[in-house]
This record gives sequence, structure tokens and C-alpha cells, in this order.
Amino acid sequence: MTKINHLKYIRSHGLNLICLVILLITLFLVVYYRLKLQMSIGPFWDTYAYLANALEYAGMGTGYMELDRPPLLPFLTSLIFRMGFVSEVAIYLVDGLLFILGSIGLYQLFKLRFNPMESLAGSLLFISFPITLAWLGVGYVDMAAVSFSIWAVYTTVLAVNRNPRFFFLAFPLAMMAFLTRFTAGFIVFPLVLYILMGKHYLRQFKEMITGLIISIFLIIPYLAYIYQKTSDPFFSITWSLSFRAESFQEHFAYSSDVFYYIHNLQSFISTQGILHNWFYYILISILIIGVIIYIYNILRDWKGREVTLNSAKIVKIILLILLGVGFIFTFSKINYIYSSVLVLLIGYVAYDLLRGRPNMDLDILFFTWFMVQFITQSLFAIKVDRYFLTMAPALTYFLILGLHEISGKIRINWQDFNLSRYIMPCLMIILALSATSIYLNDVQQEKDNYLVADFVKNQVIDDYMDVMVQDLRNYDPTYQNKTVQSEVWPGFVWKLKTSMKQQPTFNTTPELNHWLEKNHVDYYISLNPADLQSYQPIAQYNNMTLYQINPNATTNKTKMLYIGQGWQNYMDQVLGLKAFVLHESQGRLVIGKATEIDSHSLEELQQYPYILLYNFKWHNQHDAEELLLNYVESGGTLVIDASGNMEGMYYNLDEAVFLNTSISKKSLPVNPKIQPALNFSPFLSDGETWYGAHYEPTNQSQIQPLVTADGNILIGEQKIGKGRIIWIGYNLVWHAFHLENQEEMKLIRDNMGI
Repeated sequence: MTKINHLKYIRSHGLNLICLVILLITLFLVVYYRLKLQMSIGPFWDTYAYLANALEYAGMGTGYMELDRPPLLPFLTSLIFRMGFVSEVAIYLVDGLLFILGSIGLYQLFKLRFNPMESLAGSLLFISFPITLAWLGVGYVDMAAVSFSIWAVYTTVLAVNRNPRFFFLAFPLAMMAFLTRFTAGFIVFPLVLYILMGKHYLRQFKEMITGLIISIFLIIPYLAYIYQKTSDPFFSITWSLSFRAESFQEHFAYSSDVFYYIHNLQSFISTQGILHNWFYYILISILIIGVIIYIYNILRDWKGREVTLNSAKIVKIILLILLGVGFIFTFSKINYIYSSVLVLLIGYVAYDLLRGRPNMDLDILFFTWFMVQFITQSLFAIKVDRYFLTMAPALTYFLILGLHEISGKIRINWQDFNLSRYIMPCLMIILALSATSIYLNDVQQEKDNYLVADFVKNQVIDDYMDVMVQDLRNYDPTYQNKTVQSEVWPGFVWKLKTSMKQQPTFNTTPELNHWLEKNHVDYYISLNPADLQSYQPIAQYNNMTLYQINPNATTNKTKMLYIGQGWQNYMDQVLGLKAFVLHESQGRLVIGKATEIDSHSLEELQQYPYILLYNFKWHNQHDAEELLLNYVESGGTLVIDASGNMEGMYYNLDEAVFLNTSISKKSLPVNPKIQPALNFSPFLSDGETWYGAHYEPTNQSQIQPLVTADGNILIGEQKIGKGRIIWIGYNLVWHAFHLENQEEMKLIRDNMGI
């Protein structure tokens, strides 16, 4: 081998091998220390839920399961359970292993565009992000879904450019990403775009179909399982992909800020401490300067090649501008699917316009990846930091692309090398390793950094829970035959291996006592010591207390049946705890009979003097309406607010007729005129317009307005036979509860006759 060939071999293979070894060593060290820390911190909330699901998949279920959760991570964990290792460490190990594989895949993906040093810098930069280190090994699905997405993208690129048989892996990997976290399925947008840009899809059609069939086989067992549990194979998927803000306004993580992830970017990518500000500004500067140079190079190439602006190119430029302007002006105003399609079209037109420029396909692939995930997560009603992980690989790509463009301008030549291509990535590697070391040390030393305070708090709570578990086991070895409840129910479901209900948040002790009585709870474990009227403390450890019911102190109240989803969390409070609002949900599962009107018989409904409806469903609308009318005619009182049925493909009552009443979605002014005059809170939803159900009686229905807002029915009464229907409009129950307006609550109670 000649000296020149030897140098070429080292450059093409030796450096890659060295970088890969450095990456592997870093990964194993980071995962080892992070998992070691997690074992001392203990599982987080969702981790317990995935562990409970893993028990179910392993045939060791407690009766509690959250079917809306994606299945793949708990299923992989259940395989370890079946081997006899039933511990939370199992899910940490699965999460950590998938992270290692994902980071290796990211390095390989970057290497398609950059040299090994730049690819290593990108991979280590991704690892160093606080958002990455904080959620690594926790046992949540976000990191695992990102890992599968990375490999789905990588194998798709290989399938398009090298061997179409990689589609046998690409599509199943995309399906695995979807089954790990349902919103990760939107990776299909950049994948489809890349296939279209490759122009070989007709020749590769056979391999793509085969890959698609394999991926379908992967999801069939899950759909069959969900169908067996719920009679709706797509329940968990449709529930998780619901983007209706109205359904989540009461959720603690609800936010209408569509730029939430931009506003919080600094805490996601830059560790706190001495490196925090200047490391963040270095990264942002690299990104901005790199983009400027990138655009400049495109314009320079056009000028250098003397590109002729013929009519076809002019049309493409105009189309690109129109699509871009259309996206900007419609973002957050149209469905996220339509916005994602616009991004896909922008990417394809841009690629077609710049066809022939090296690596343009990869650049547009990552741009689409970032934008689709940004759109999806930003328009989702619930926003939490870890959702940014879906955008992190694409952001890292553009940071390294910026570094690549800058090093191309700052040339330090030695022989035929541009040393700046290696010096600058080396500096980035040092910064990334330093940031990683600082963050892990801060977690271990409990210093102030991203999420460290939450880690410390979780560790304390986990220790308390272990003490309470032992106390209950010692006090009553037969506790599994009793009803046990806690406000941290997923944790105690796992630790006690027993079923519990999802517990709402209560503002007062009487509300909590009321709920516990309603659900016939025998033992209650609480983080917040309270003087419960019907329960007596039997054990305590610091702030955590174990209570037992006192049967002589319980009370009898009117029982109402609620059918739907939402009101079960706060209707008791609105009714002043004067009645038991019963709901047939189990755990976090609110499906089937709990939400479906005509899953009940008339005899079942007649057991209750009141039936409450909000955000409800039916199998057959005509049968459901007939059932309700028969119930009312027999003397029952039906209370209905159709505001929870104003959006969605199914069970939508906007511009529809239900129970012979015309219903539509309308808004109210901030301070409408209320009749009779009462002290109402402003009608605003997080500072924005308040919407709800508006009712117009038909010839077959006569609704007497009891309370109006600018003449619109807020509460109306319709008498039928021996009973009556109370129509509540404009989401008034939620308005009263959310704004804690006691006059509104009393008004609702008085008109219901409570």
C-alpha cells in the first residue's frame, strides 16, 4: 500500500473507528452514571404507569392499566419481567440500551453528510443537552421513540440511495417509533418527502410494499389487544393524537403558547452553571451564522453557474414564496396535519428548485423533520419540556451544519487538509463533554440545574412510599382484597401490586373525604396530612400518612350517574359535595360504558334520579336519544352540556340536532349581560375567546331559559313527561369551577334542584 493510499485509508476508516470508539465509551459512561442516579432517584409518575402496563403484558397484571399509553416500551420491559426480574431497573435498562442504539444511529446518519469528527461532535452535542440527560434512563417513551425514529430515517436514506432492501427495516422501524410514542409516527412526513426526492420510488415499489406489510404485521397484535379490551382497536391512538384544546384546559400542562419550545430553548440545550449563557449563545451564533453562509453559498452557486431564470424556475420560486407565506399566516390557525403537508410541499419545491446541489436532500429531510415535530408538539394542547426531544436530533444536525459552513470559510490549510474542519469539531466535542460532565455532577451533588430539584423531590417521595408500603403490609396482610387509594396512585399500584382509581386534585379536605367515601376506599395513603372526617390515621412517616376508614363517620348522599369524560374530575365540587357523582371509569381509562350513553339499559339509568352528560359518546345516536327520552319521561332528570362535543370527527354536535334541539358552537363576549343579574367571572379561556354549546329549540322541543347571557341560554329547562332536561350551555360548569366562582356554582345547583 502506497503512502498516499495509506493516508486515504486512515482518513476514511481510521478516524471513523476512533470517533466511534470515543462515542461508545462516552455513551456507556453516561448511561452507566445516569442509570445509577436514576436507581437512587426512583421512578417518575409515567414510569410507574409503564411499569403497571408491563406487568399486564407479562401476565402479572394488578387490574390497573393505562390503555391510552403506547405499548412498545412496556412490552419490551415485560420480556425482562417474564425472565423473573420484576424491578423498575428493567425499564431503565431498556431505555438506556435504546438510547445507546439511537445515538450510534445518529452518528451514522450524520456521517452521511459530515466527516467523522463533525459527526462525533453532533452526537456528543445531542447527548450533552440537559433535555437529553434529564430524561435518559427515566423509563419514559420519549427517548426510545427518538432512537427508533433516528434509525427509521437512516435506513430510509440507505434504501433510497444504496439498496432498496433497507425498506424492509425502514418502515418497521418507523412503526416501532409510532408504537413507542404515537406522535413519533409523524416521522412519516420527512420519510415520504425523502422517498419522493429520490425519484426511484417506482423502481423500489416492491421493496416498499414489502416493508409496509412487515410494519402492518407489527401493529396487528396491538390493535387486536386493544379491540379485546375496548371494542375499538384504534382507541388509544385516536385518544393520544387528540389535539382538542377544550378537552385539556383542565390539564396541569395545558398551554396555548405555540412558541413554548422556542421560549424555553435555552434550558433545553444549555446546561446551567458557569457554561450556561455563553454556551447557549455560542450554539445560537453557530446556527445563525451557518444559515447565513449556507444561503450565501446557494446564491453564489447560482450566480457562478449562471442559472437561467426560465419560466419554470420563476413559477417554482413564486410557488415556494406562496407556500412559505401561506404557512406563516396559517400556522396555529389550521389543523396540524395541513400545516405539516405545507412544510412537505415547501421542502419538495425547494429541492426541485435547487436540484443538483450536493446534500440538499439531506438538508431538506432534516428541515422537514424538525418543522413537522415542531408543528405537532406546538399545536398539541399539552406542552411539557420532554416533547422537545423529538426535535433535538434535527436541531443538532443544523448546529453541526452551521459549524461545517463556518469551518469552510475559516480555512487553515495543511497539505490537502482544511484543518478547521477538524479543529472546530474538536472544540465542540470538548464543550459537549464538559457540559455533560457538569450536568451529571450537578445531579449527583444535588446542585441547581435543569430538573435537578425535581429529581431530589422524587427521591424523597419514593423513600416515603417504601415506608408506607411496608406499614400497610404489616398492618393488614390482606390489603389486596380491600380498596386502597393514593394521590400518587401509579406508584402505589406498582409497589403494592394492587389496582387503584385515578384520583382528581382537590382543593379542600372535605372534597377529598367526599371522594374517598364515594369510592368506598378502605385505606388511603396521602402526601398531605389532613383531618379527614371519615378516616383515621394509623401510620405516618414524615409528611406521608396512612388512613383507615371509620364506617361510623360516613354519610349518605344522592347518587348521580355521569356519562362522558371531564366532569368526573370536578362536578362534585360544583355541586357543593351534596351528591355523589358516580363515573364508571377504571384507572386512567375513560372509555366504553363510562362514556357511551347507549351502553346502558333503561333499568340501569332509572337507578339514578340524575343522569349527567358532558363530552359523551354513543353507538347509535337515535337509540341513545330514545333511551334518554324514556328515562326523562319516567321521572328522571337529565343534565346535559354539549360543549364537550363541539370538535372532532366523531360524536360532533356542532351544527347538529340532539334531543330535538339545534346545537352549534358559538363564542361569548368577555362580559355578557347575565339574566337574572349575578356576579359572573369574565368569559375568557387563557386570555382568549370563550366557546361553548349554543342551543336553539325546534318545533319539537320547548326550552324555558332560566339563565341567559346576552339572550343566549346558559341554563334552560325542558319538561318531558314526569321528568325534565336541564340544558347547560357555553361550558358553564367548567367556567364556574375553573374560575372558582361560588355564585355560578350555586346557580347551577339551584337550577338542578340540589
